[in-house]
Amino acid sequence: MPDCPGSAPPDQPQPLAGVRVEETATEGNGPVNQLTAAERARRTAWGTAPVTDEEAQRRATTEWGGRTHAEGKYRNVFPGLHFTFAPRGGLVARLSYSTSIGRPPVTSIIPNLAVNDEAQTVSMANNALRPQRSDNFDLNVEYYFEPIGLLSASVFLKEVDGFIYSTNRLIVPSGPDNGFEGMYEGYRLTTSLNGGHARYRGFELSYQQQFTFLRGFWRGFGVNANYTQLETKGDYGGTVATTQVAGFRPKSANAAINYQKGKYRSSVQANWVDAYLLTVAANPAQIVYEAPRTSVNVKFTYDYSSRTSFYLNLDNLTRSPINSRYYTYRDRIGYTRLPYRSIAAGVQGRF
Repeated sequence: MPDCPGSAPPDQPQPLAGVRVEETATEGNGPVNQLTAAERARRTAWGTAPVTDEEAQRRATTEWGGRTHAEGKYRNVFPGLHFTFAPRGGLVARLSYSTSIGRPPVTSIIPNLAVNDEAQTVSMANNALRPQRSDNFDLNVEYYFEPIGLLSASVFLKEVDGFIYSTNRLIVPSGPDNGFEGMYEGYRLTTSLNGGHARYRGFELSYQQQFTFLRGFWRGFGVNANYTQLETKGDYGGTVATTQVAGFRPKSANAAINYQKGKYRSSVQANWVDAYLLTVAANPAQIVYEAPRTSVNVKFTYDYSSRTSFYLNLDNLTRSPINSRYYTYRDRIGYTRLPYRSIAAGVQGRF
């Protein structure tokens, strides 16, 4: 069939352009959690006497009964331009420019307020938190080879405005317009904020192969592996002791060996994540990092029929911590959550 008029030949870049419009409206209500000095004194005066149902209800209403409301609305326009080049021989190259937004997590914008008068701290959702907008530049090259294999490499650059981060470095100011009707002056405030401009750039390598070209037992094996490396730089307005953007893993890798023969399937999967920044702070000694983590999982499946399967999963054989956080240096441990290895077995049915 001849090409459509105006279309590029198969061995020439194929362009695609478009634009998308989104409008978002938010509205929410949430609790105000506060245990005032007066309420704390009243509970102390109660002493060791049993708490009645009426008193328990009164305490819950006093501490959690307040409500707060917030709403917002915004519209975004997203243009994009993409090129695909696919010469013969299994090689495919893609070059693209796109725009996008990253909306705040719902937990960050649902109105809520938690006050601890004893510690003089306030934790509050930021209802005015804006989405972060990104200009994305991507170059990806893929090579498909027989019988079943893929080798790919990609580089990316993201220019982000208004990146979102969490902080506990703020102090509630004085005055009736401090955002809390003049209350909580001098309390430490924990919330989420929009930063200035940020840049994320990096590369990714990936390899997948099923060894169906081998003979006998060996043809059931397959492997896949990928490695990602990136660096981030964000503008906090000079208020924190780093320019790294929290929450991004600078280095990570995955590798898996799988085997499939008849009704049997199995795999060994490994995941590695390097240390990464978790929480920023004005004081370098208070910056929190997540320690490197390596986990290994093993999975077995037996297909009894087209609708029924038995499985056995062995997870976290290396007993890698769920969280292992430290302050600036690895020997300044914050806390560690160390799970047990887990074993899960069961039956899956498809109807």
